[in-house]
Amino acid sequence: MRSQECGHFFAFFRKLCYVQGNGGRNMQIHTAYDVMKEFLITDADLDGKYEIPKIPKTFIHPGKDTVDFSESFSRKIKNHKELDVNFYVDDVQFQRLWNQPDKYMEHLKCFHAVIMPDFSISIGKNGMPLVMCLWNKYRNHALAHYMILNDIPVIPNVNILPEYCWDWCFDGLPEGSTVACCTNGRVKSKAARLEFCVGFKEMERRLKPLRVIIVGRIPEELETDTEIINFETRNQKINKEGVNGNNDG
Repeated sequence: MRSQECGHFFAFFRKLCYVQGNGGRNMQIHTAYDVMKEFLITDADLDGKYEIPKIPKTFIHPGKDTVDFSESFSRKIKNHKELDVNFYVDDVQFQRLWNQPDKYMEHLKCFHAVIMPDFSISIGKNGMPLVMCLWNKYRNHALAHYMILNDIPVIPNVNILPEYCWDWCFDGLPEGSTVACCTNGRVKSKAARLEFCVGFKEMERRLKPLRVIIVGRIPEELETDTEIINFETRNQKINKEGVNGNNDG
């Protein structure tokens, strides 16, 4: 294709991809073929200095249990509408959702609700560079917003982080909502549990959640008046089944 033709093509492409939003962000594609996936945040309101897509509050009660994204494809599952899907697994298990989001919307609609994606945010001395943490937070919110555009009930996920992350980690999250969090890797030591509890208290102060779904073991040090609904992780269930199996033998 000649350069002049290329120029006309990309001008037409940008015009084609411009959508006027209704009270939210006008969607304007800034890259050829939308390699940044800006379509995910059509009509999104953006929050904070890093412009994180805002997730609306929900009063939804959780289902009877939760399954992670990989497990949600199991043929053993029969009671889809009683289950919530979570993303508390290794990122590689749901990178495909980011790569091809439309491919999985109908699948996710089969369930009671979806806890918003949880691409890893690793902080601290040996953690990710801040820009990677922010990119993953953005991706979590962008995918959650797109699910909502596709009429999928979404429960906001909160990353409980240390104080030096508080100026951005709560951006884009609603007040007075049902929210969820996971304690994977946060309860192994007393110091980690106490750090989680401090972050949890700050989350309560800022978001004033209606209820909190905690997937994983609840730290014994956690004191709260907020309604807590606790579900086991897949590993907890597997370990329990192993113990019961040994006892049966």
